Amino acid sequence: MHFAVQKDVLVKALKDVTSALATRVVQPILSNVLIESLDETTVKFHCTDLDLTIETKATGVVYTPGSITLPGKKLLEIVSKLPSDLVSFQVNKDTFETSVTCKRSKFSITGLPADDFPKTAESRSREGVLMPSDVLRKSIVQTAFAAAAFDTSSILGGVYLVIDNGNFECTATDGSRLAHRFEKLNVAVPAARAVEESEAAMEVEGETKSATATLEKPVSLKAIIPAKSCTEIVKVLDSQDGKDVRLAVVNGQITFETETHFLSTRLISGEYPQYQTLFPKDYSHLASFKRDEVVGAIERVAVMSDDRTHLIKLHFEAEMVQISANTPDVGRAQEEVSIGLEGETIDVAVNVRYLTDVLQRLGVDEVKLEMTGPLKPLIIKGIGDENYKYLLMPVQAK
Repeated sequence: MHFAVQKDVLVKALKDVTSALATRVVQPILSNVLIESLDETTVKFHCTDLDLTIETKATGVVYTPGSITLPGKKLLEIVSKLPSDLVSFQVNKDTFETSVTCKRSKFSITGLPADDFPKTAESRSREGVLMPSDVLRKSIVQTAFAAAAFDTSSILGGVYLVIDNGNFECTATDGSRLAHRFEKLNVAVPAARAVEESEAAMEVEGETKSATATLEKPVSLKAIIPAKSCTEIVKVLDSQDGKDVRLAVVNGQITFETETHFLSTRLISGEYPQYQTLFPKDYSHLASFKRDEVVGAIERVAVMSDDRTHLIKLHFEAEMVQISANTPDVGRAQEEVSIGLEGETIDVAVNVRYLTDVLQRLGVDEVKLEMTGPLKPLIIKGIGDENYKYLLMPVQAK
């Protein structure tokens, strides 16, 4: 095998896939990146830890086709330090020694045969749901952070994706907070059925006419994705610039496929909680405020919050919210911010991290906070974005 790829293109491709390298290496080859030539101008890079698989394609020049696996982290480290020029790879097919050259730099790396690399092609499916990558990315970014970091293997450690005939929902919760995004999509599936026609209509002079493709049934997909895999999904979607991504569930995996990338990850099994009923139908207090002003005040006050509870207190009254934190034997902090308030004065206490997490991801200038009582769920929404809502449970303040 002999090929060459521009250094910057190569670094990006390796960074895209090496996130899927096994951290605890049971099989040595799982710490390697599989490199394959697809045609005269395309090279594919592939990594997997058997739970997460990432592939990407890079443009280059293939002089001699073939395949090889090379140590992923070491290869990325080497390539990152090379000059910005064409990087050439030449593989000895007998010893799997691979020379990497760029200008006057030359490295020799010992690889392993590509035939020993785990086969993941069986997890692919041409069926699935097409949706805009920017919609999926935004939905994951605004929800995945609310999944339980303390129990990554349970359903609370995952992000729940549901697509039902054009209705798309993305949800995550750790039991103390819940993030939910809804979108209405124009979905499509490649799987289709032929329009029923008579044999006489289908055959004209012994030749078969092509059938018109129509949807056979409503499109549906349900999956609980590990939250840690969502970080890698977002990285893949970052480079898609609004293009469509294909989602499919097959053999206990969910796959995400674009023109240049392929990612598959295992699913978490189980029944996701019935979260729809958790959101209150009405409220007695409504606060509206500028997001940046409140975030800045909270971050300053949070310096004096307890390192264990991370608690801050919010006192809402007409045209003002007072934000305060107090840690015995350390000190206290207080700041006031102008707001709009519908309803009577109310006091609530919350985990400051749970509040700033959502405020930093809303992507809007103004926010509204719906409240029904000091210990009742708070509902946070962006003004002008009714498709997203965040439920936060207050805590009992001493």
